[in-house]
Amino acid sequence: MKLTIKKIIVMLLTVAMIMVPMTFSFAAEPEVVKIAFTDPPTLNIGEMTIYHPSYAAMLAFKGGFEKYTAGRYVVELYPYGTLGDAASNLEQMLSGTLHGGTPADGALAPFYKNIQVFSIPYLFDSALTAYDILDGEFGQKLVEDMAKTSGLRIIASYDNGGYRNFSNSKRQVKNADDMKGLKIRTMDIPVHMEIVKALGASPTPIAFLELYSALQTKVVDGQENSAITMLGASLQEVQPHVTLDGHLLGLAFLTISEDWFQSLSKEDQEACLKAGREASFAARGTVRYAESFAIDTLKTQGVTVYSPTAEEMETFKIAQEPAIKWLKDNIDASFVEELLALVESGKVGTGVPPAATKQEPAAPAEPGASATPAPTTPAPSGGDTAKTANNTILYVIIGAVVVLIAAFALTRKQKKS
Repeated sequence: MKLTIKKIIVMLLTVAMIMVPMTFSFAAEPEVVKIAFTDPPTLNIGEMTIYHPSYAAMLAFKGGFEKYTAGRYVVELYPYGTLGDAASNLEQMLSGTLHGGTPADGALAPFYKNIQVFSIPYLFDSALTAYDILDGEFGQKLVEDMAKTSGLRIIASYDNGGYRNFSNSKRQVKNADDMKGLKIRTMDIPVHMEIVKALGASPTPIAFLELYSALQTKVVDGQENSAITMLGASLQEVQPHVTLDGHLLGLAFLTISEDWFQSLSKEDQEACLKAGREASFAARGTVRYAESFAIDTLKTQGVTVYSPTAEEMETFKIAQEPAIKWLKDNIDASFVEELLALVESGKVGTGVPPAATKQEPAAPAEPGASATPAPTTPAPSGGDTAKTANNTILYVIIGAVVVLIAAFALTRKQKKS
């Protein structure tokens, strides 16, 4: 078949008409980001229903990330443990089948042991101290170390239900001596058991779903959880005594795959971290008002709630040297010593924004110290995909022009010959 210029033009236009819509269609397709959660989205506190702090974090991240990336990503949330438990979610992040989840510190410990530094007993006198540390240099150093060594990156941190306190069915506990001889249910977390042992009580690991029955049948005398968690599981029905000792501030984290994070463009990384920051605020605000309401609800439901005096609190704290020693022996001791020194310095938890938040030119950071590392060879993100699509259209047009010019030149040459 003899190709004339007219036929060539028709063929090229046909190809261009087919490719251009396909290219635009490809560019407009948003990328799905999957975030998993093991519990229901809401909690019941007396007659009030609130969002679970982790779900509040997820909702805030979803809204922020979708907005800051102009809809190039769609964040899908999977509560109720539909994608497995916390350990399974973390494994899925590492394998690339899940983008993020909301594990508590205990669930993260097998993947990154140094996260247990936040389990130093009686570390945080106020939530502000915890927030300043989590958001400051120490927290960011831990985040980068975890990302580098475990393949998991924390983008939001918050207290998961508030302070953990002791409750029991035998007597009112006012000081450390009152804990002696009590059987206390704990999670199957070594440092939690060390905290209980240091007070002269007997730690007994029991699954949470079996806790109510164990307390009701006196298998154990007491347990340790936040007021919010107690009400959510109706433990106030079998635990008449609560002591607000606040031995731990239970933490949870919106955690994502480091491989996925590094695959994003620099702009999308910044959007991810910005949305994560908003997630921290959303979850922290949810916990702060809910914890206070939960403590008042315990009182109205007949639970005796005791707040130790400063002298009584000191008896709890000085008993914890064995637990601190256990941490130094089982995780990086330098993290333990640095965090203790930071808290004791009095430079955190004052309610005054740290000086580090001033907008000043940043000095070159050491490897692994930057909160927003630039990826070396990032895979195409939504924004890069759009650029690629536009480039494809340009290449098609340029190619068509080149072919037309070549065909025209060839035709003229044939006529001359």
